[in-house]
Amino acid sequence: MTNGPYERRSIFSGLLLILLGALFLVARFNPDFHLWHVFWRFSPLLLILWGVAKLIDNFAAQRSGQLRPPLLNGGEAALLVLIVFVLGGMAIYSKIREKNPDLSIDMSMFNQESSQSHELPAKSIPAGSHVTIETSRGNVNVHAGDGTELRVNASETAHASNESTAEHIVKDVQIAIDKTPDGYLVHPINQDVAHASISVDFEVTVPKSSTVTIHTGHGDVNVADVVGALTVSSVQGDIEIHDCGSDVSAALTKGDVRITNAKGNVHVTGKGNEVEVTGVAGDATVNGEFFGPIRVRDVGKTTHYQSQKADLVLVHLTGLLELDSRSVEISDVGGLANLATQNKDIEVENVAGKLNIADTNGSVKVGYAQPPKENISIANDSGEVDLTLPSESTFEISAISKSGEVQSDFDNPSLVSSSDNGTGKLVGKVGASGPKINIVTSYGTININKSS
Repeated sequence: MTNGPYERRSIFSGLLLILLGALFLVARFNPDFHLWHVFWRFSPLLLILWGVAKLIDNFAAQRSGQLRPPLLNGGEAALLVLIVFVLGGMAIYSKIREKNPDLSIDMSMFNQESSQSHELPAKSIPAGSHVTIETSRGNVNVHAGDGTELRVNASETAHASNESTAEHIVKDVQIAIDKTPDGYLVHPINQDVAHASISVDFEVTVPKSSTVTIHTGHGDVNVADVVGALTVSSVQGDIEIHDCGSDVSAALTKGDVRITNAKGNVHVTGKGNEVEVTGVAGDATVNGEFFGPIRVRDVGKTTHYQSQKADLVLVHLTGLLELDSRSVEISDVGGLANLATQNKDIEVENVAGKLNIADTNGSVKVGYAQPPKENISIANDSGEVDLTLPSESTFEISAISKSGEVQSDFDNPSLVSSSDNGTGKLVGKVGASGPKINIVTSYGTININKSS
């Protein structure tokens, strides 16, 4: 026989299950609802929910004369551990999917699919027409043909809770080519319906002189041999473009970008992972937060990279610009180079024009295969500076390390080296004339090296 009041059961487990059930229900009917990201962003709400549940438990126990439940009982602890394992698995899968967008896991026990395809009649369009291709979910492949015809092949796949529903939904999806004021719009009809995920992949052939615009919400884009201007956007997916005869613009928020051989300007913007741009006749601009690496090669005019931690301008890049979250490497610039970075190590070789570097919390290494002809300015905050010049170089130098020393392989009577209160200095000339070299660092050694 038990004496005394009973211990009250906590309502926390029930509230937690209701919350999780609601989130899973939303995710079940909305494929674009990313449960892990929502949980990560709003995870402090679990603490609030726990606190509210315990307050209710305490007040209810006082009113009923029952004992207050413990702060966390065994059942609640087991439930929390299970949730952590499940959400941890979702987080790992999410990271894997970010690195491998094509990876899929068989979820046939929860989702059924049905597919169909369309091949539209070829449509003759005027030279230079603007062709727009849109799909909210699906891959788009476009290449230029030799004729004047617009050819469209589409593959539609619907995912639903059961096979009959998927078949019914996919049968309602149609593909249209609509005339617009400036050209033609290729798009699916009835793609965005409730309680289903529908992907529409396009294979499109356009006349070479066409101007092309492509948008997909979730999918990869591949374009080749288009002569007219090209604009591509993918919210989540890779973009690959080859051999285009005019300006190219690519925008994304997740994925990789590769652009090769563009006779106009190239503009890449947004967020994502890798960026590779090679062979640009005009300007190449990369603007956004990309995880990297970012590689740019062989740009006829100006290369401009801009992010929260770097602003780089290179005129006539004949070599390579490569950078990631920690470093910047540049080689063979035919003209001016302006580099402003934070928290990155910088390595530069062979800049023919003026070189201006402003860095914070990183080391700077600069080298020349030939004696420099233009001025060099390096300002570094909390980092070493190494400058390597050919032995026959002539220059005028002012190098100051406010909390370090300046070392030089060049031995010339006009060079004056000093150290005063921890500040190292090197001032003077080597040779009768030459470019001005100004180097300042707040902390770290400055090395002026002589190459053979």
